[in-house]
Amino acid sequence: MLESSSDKIKFAPIKEVDYKKPVSKSKNYTLINDIQPLEWYCHNDSETGYQHTISNKTDGGRGLFRVMKKSMETRVETQTLYFTDLHTGLCGFVQLLYSTVMGGIYKGFQLNFKVFGSESNNTDYDVWESFKLDDIAEFQPLKFVSRNVIFEFLSNKNEKLGSIGQLSIKCDLPTCNNTIQNLKIDLLVDLFQGFKMNPNGCNYYFDKQISMSDEFVSSDKMIRHVFVPRGKCNGNISYDKKLNSGDFQNKNISLTDVPVVYLDAVQGLLPNKAASKWNFLCFQSENYSVLAIEFTTPRDHDNVTVTVWSITEKNKLISIGSSVQSPKRHVRFRATSTDKESGWVYPTSIKFPGGFSEHDLRLVNRYDVLGELPSMVRSLAQKIVSIKPFIYQYCQPSKYKHEKGISIVESTFIS
Repeated sequence: MLESSSDKIKFAPIKEVDYKKPVSKSKNYTLINDIQPLEWYCHNDSETGYQHTISNKTDGGRGLFRVMKKSMETRVETQTLYFTDLHTGLCGFVQLLYSTVMGGIYKGFQLNFKVFGSESNNTDYDVWESFKLDDIAEFQPLKFVSRNVIFEFLSNKNEKLGSIGQLSIKCDLPTCNNTIQNLKIDLLVDLFQGFKMNPNGCNYYFDKQISMSDEFVSSDKMIRHVFVPRGKCNGNISYDKKLNSGDFQNKNISLTDVPVVYLDAVQGLLPNKAASKWNFLCFQSENYSVLAIEFTTPRDHDNVTVTVWSITEKNKLISIGSSVQSPKRHVRFRATSTDKESGWVYPTSIKFPGGFSEHDLRLVNRYDVLGELPSMVRSLAQKIVSIKPFIYQYCQPSKYKHEKGISIVESTFIS
């Protein structure tokens, strides 16, 4: 019997999970109870490993074709720690980014650092900067060392606390840029139980249609996520921030048992090929964490919406859910506003699965991703590739199950 065209797909998403079932009762996700599954996904990738050397040798036409094919390959992996200080209202993230583009011709690491307040009158610490990292001394599955940054997972379980291990982040960047100087980070994080959706946290993309009945397909082109929805962070962050007067003022942030989220994300294709839009939530309170991430594939890959979320209570996962093409369990914009410059309709009130809503989103950053490009290049990107990427970031006091906390929300529009 011939297969119909409706049995063919170009996108194979993660498995759906019924959030009402008890945690650990589903075969559609894998719980993470030690640090090993948190290792760099790209480290062992023979195509993109940092220590992989690109050969200039070619073997005639086939070698040239291989180089041309590799030139289209791209992969980005980020390991991000979001922190939410419930006492001071200061929030932010420390992110280590690894990228390989043009089949590995360019490879490198970057540190992204952002701090913002949850209240409109708390902007003194606001900063968002990126730093290219040179002099890489070590890149192992669970450890990265450069001249200025150490990012390392430690197998220090604490059964009494319930932690699966620790993450240590140390940074010393004396000369940064014109906005901040002397960035120093010294954090130690206790990580609690995490999870990844099956298969292996991956959503796969295909250039040609494949049969839906093939359960074991995979592709180098993918979106992959590994989640640790709850952790506790202790340590210090300090930097000198440039004031309007031109002088620099020292800022010091002391974190004591501050709730955090850790997220590992891999994107094995260009951003505009992976998704047309994204939504993200990180809510933290004294007892609860609510985490959600959602993306919609472009038209070339069937406009599929994938949503994943979890709820943690007292450092333990109590609910995990995922939805593919089920509108009732996707993110909903309850109220919106139109950006006159970009044309995007962005949320001012939002509802996430898992029972979380925020009716009064407070925009802390509106970022034009192409804004730093020359106007001609930006115009070409918008016209030829049909992309206009904008990120809308929000942070505000919120409630979940009548408990006060702080939520970080992001809505990203690409094409």
